Amino acid sequence: MKLINKFKVLLVAAILASTFMVSCDSILDSVEPAASVSAEEVLNTEAGVIALRANMYSKMRASGGYTTQYFIGPAAFSDETINRPGATRYEGLNSAVGTSGTAHLGIWGASYNIIQNANLLIGAIPEGVLSDAQRDQFRAEAHAIRAFAMHNLARVYGYEPGRFDAGPEANWNLAAILRTEPVLDVSDADFRPRATVDDMYAAIFADLQSARDLFGALPASAQNADGRAGLDFARGLTARVHLYAGNWGQASEWAQTTINGTSRSLSDTEAGVAGMFRESGAGAGNHPEALFKLIVADDENIAGSNVNNGPAAYTSTQWVAQIPTQRLVDMYDDDDFRTGWYGDCAENQTQGAPVGQSCFQRNDKGWSILKFNGGKGNLSDDLPYMRLAEMYLIWAEAAAKAASDPNAGVAPLQTLLDARNAGTVPAEALNSIQDFESFILDERMRELAVEGHRFWDLKRTGRDILNAEGEIKIRPDSYRMLAPLGQGLLGTNELLVENPGY
Repeated sequence: MKLINKFKVLLVAAILASTFMVSCDSILDSVEPAASVSAEEVLNTEAGVIALRANMYSKMRASGGYTTQYFIGPAAFSDETINRPGATRYEGLNSAVGTSGTAHLGIWGASYNIIQNANLLIGAIPEGVLSDAQRDQFRAEAHAIRAFAMHNLARVYGYEPGRFDAGPEANWNLAAILRTEPVLDVSDADFRPRATVDDMYAAIFADLQSARDLFGALPASAQNADGRAGLDFARGLTARVHLYAGNWGQASEWAQTTINGTSRSLSDTEAGVAGMFRESGAGAGNHPEALFKLIVADDENIAGSNVNNGPAAYTSTQWVAQIPTQRLVDMYDDDDFRTGWYGDCAENQTQGAPVGQSCFQRNDKGWSILKFNGGKGNLSDDLPYMRLAEMYLIWAEAAAKAASDPNAGVAPLQTLLDARNAGTVPAEALNSIQDFESFILDERMRELAVEGHRFWDLKRTGRDILNAEGEIKIRPDSYRMLAPLGQGLLGTNELLVENPGY
């Protein structure tokens, strides 16, 4: 995002020595939000507000929790990916050993960093600094991004609505801290307890309503800008959050609304499907199904270093650290167009110590994952947080559950299968809602591998978390389904309580 670089110096100067504080000794870093500004100079100039908005997206790109961990972590923590022999990155997630570090998917500080910027854009821009249309667009984006960050917090640290008896302690219904007011100075930040899951979901839905209303009032040309949150994303996220909340009718309706309202369509040719994640070179599709992608320039680093921490460095080049499990490989028929998202490890590696034939020790095709391939240069990739295909999967699952009839979900699911040349919905999937859900979960694995879904899909449906061999790793009632807050947070804010079992 060139805009970030353009205003980086201005932003740092405008918020003076406080910048966006990230010191581990900061109260705000340990509690919420993880940033504080003495921001009059930023908020009172158009250029400053534009920089603040760019910085909101930049914080997503700069965080491991919203980049490589967001996409690949849920795959490594379940049965989608496993460490290549000789590679150790996310091996802790593969084995689920320990209760800190990479043994879970904690995103506390990263989320509140993003939420802080969103809060400022929503509630702290003085009248007259921006035009009404520009102000409304920035606020719409901020509402959508805040809802996104809050939902990620809710699913990491809490159970889904209606599932509060899922863990070792009855009626455990806490999520994270609910913070929606802008903080302009350290003295404005207060200590707060964790909000209930229901309260947090209510705040998420309110944000999404505001985002949809604001986007909807804008000219059509301003509703969906490439690289920014837009109306498509706000609608799609509404469908996703309703799915997690178990609101089947609303999830189905919003998935359909998203599909009907977007200009995007499913890729349905072998070359088109294989190339949809490529951003340069022959056959590059450049994310034709993306409802929201974060654009990353080749001179910008993901989580500090593309070579060390970027998604491509974990999946297809440099470390080739997480590769498909045999279980994932076996899920595809040979004619499935989505097999183009994988390729020979050694042939596709462009940097790093040669991996040779080591991938064959993990899957019999020696595949690595090419959804992130570093093709833009400097191992950079755009980050697709939501694709149109997810809406068809939500529609199918939610429609079937709303009707208590698997047949109600067949049409949208078959539309996706047809686009991928993946056969027909099998008759055995229609025997019961449970069987249909099982097939949907498999189909989500085939379609959305390393896009940030697998662990959360198993968690929200009360399924066992499986390892690479398909054996039980974490049971649905295990305390390990939730991430710990950790002593750093608990020791700073005495109003916080730890998740059960830690």
